[in-house]
Amino acid sequence: MVYLFKIRELCDERGVSMKQAAADLGMTEQSLHKLIKANSTKIDTLLAIAGYFGVEPAYFFDKTTGDTNRYIKIKREELTGLIKKVMAYSIHGFGLIKLEWDEKEEKFNSYFDILNKQYTPTKEDLEYMSSILQEERKLNLPANTDIPIELTDKTTPKDITRLLMTKDEFDFTSAYYYSIKKAQAQEELQQFSSFIEKHHIEKTPFIQKDIEELQDKIRYYESRSIIGGNK
Repeated sequence: MVYLFKIRELCDERGVSMKQAAADLGMTEQSLHKLIKANSTKIDTLLAIAGYFGVEPAYFFDKTTGDTNRYIKIKREELTGLIKKVMAYSIHGFGLIKLEWDEKEEKFNSYFDILNKQYTPTKEDLEYMSSILQEERKLNLPANTDIPIELTDKTTPKDITRLLMTKDEFDFTSAYYYSIKKAQAQEELQQFSSFIEKHHIEKTPFIQKDIEELQDKIRYYESRSIIGGNK
């Protein structure tokens, strides 16, 4: 079977755009996309493409032949830890935006940014988390030890993050999340107040209610943005 999707991979690896590659091969960009989508082409076209990228024609007939992607071996414990971290941080309101391999330390460095809202796990997520935690505990406990882990649809996100994170991680991410939410609410209140003042809008009961709700949000976020204050 031929794997013409590898043309895109070769373009990325060589730093060549699809448009440029198509032009160099004497075809339109649309034609190149079409043959990749159809996963079919004439043998002379395939030979021309292989020659252009400097690979053997066999490269396109084996899904792994000529694969220049780098693979990294990591311990299962590290992978499990990374999965736990991504899940826990997502529940706490942070999404993974970058994952990078540290050659010197031989470990992944993960970078997170705040989400618009905190993530609520589904039933399938809960079951998966439960399996990870049970397996992890089995490795650290004597054989045949009972491992009671009860994660149900009534389990709150905070309950889960307490299981997935250390206390220090839990305190820090909670405080950091709420400090950012506080800053966002303060900015929203400032913009709202400036708009009202600029356009000389009367503070009706409805507008005053909106202002008070934002002020309540700020006070709430402030009370939660203290390290160790999220019990």
